[in-house]
Amino acid sequence: MGELLAVLLARDFANHEVAIIGTNSDIQLAACRLAQHRQAPRLTWYSGPGGMVNPRLDRLVSTADAENIESAEAWMDLPVMIDFIDWRIHFFDFTILSALQVDRHGNLNTVVVGEHAKPRVRGPGTVGIAALTGLSRRYYIVLTRHDRSALVPKVDFVSGPGFLEGGTSRENYGLPPGGPKLVVTPLGVFDFEPVSKAMRVKSLHPGVTLEQVRDATGFDLVVDGTPAITEMPSAEELRLLRTHVDSTATLRTKYA
Repeated sequence: MGELLAVLLARDFANHEVAIIGTNSDIQLAACRLAQHRQAPRLTWYSGPGGMVNPRLDRLVSTADAENIESAEAWMDLPVMIDFIDWRIHFFDFTILSALQVDRHGNLNTVVVGEHAKPRVRGPGTVGIAALTGLSRRYYIVLTRHDRSALVPKVDFVSGPGFLEGGTSRENYGLPPGGPKLVVTPLGVFDFEPVSKAMRVKSLHPGVTLEQVRDATGFDLVVDGTPAITEMPSAEELRLLRTHVDSTATLRTKYA
């Protein structure tokens, strides 16, 4: 499943784009590296927690790990990274994020599930996510589970603004153009209807039914006609991923 999610993300990245990814991001890292080996050799990605630029290891290690420094094109300290993340509109073409909760308009919650004062689950916090979702040209959401606890009608805490209440509400609040482009999960790929900005079924993975997805989602998804079937990873995509990106098979073992 980890390999599938990485491939689906990687296909959407373009040459010469600039991306940033965070900690605990095996799938995100693999997607960027795979794109560099395929259609986007000039893609540049930044390690948000480590400040490294384009580390080129053939295995997946934490983006905060000092092991990345030796193979990186550059290394920046935290004040420089904060300048990029917090102040420069559209400096990053995209970021890739996960969350405790995602709602029908692509808002993210990485803080708490339940009451803020007495939460049922406590997450890592905002950790720069509000700036990245607010200022990047677009962002991607990757979830390793697809159920009603992850995909909810309204997040308990907005740590990353998506399309807020939908429609033009993002712009009405003064945020620059942007927002989520795709959501990839173990069941399918989802985008957002252009007018309502509500999550829409783009494709379903082979063997997954629309009823199955609806049962596992906490809100009504937009469905335009018969959903396409997700194009599964090709032999070449898997070869590049397993030999040049994830030689220690982290995606196959950790996300089995």
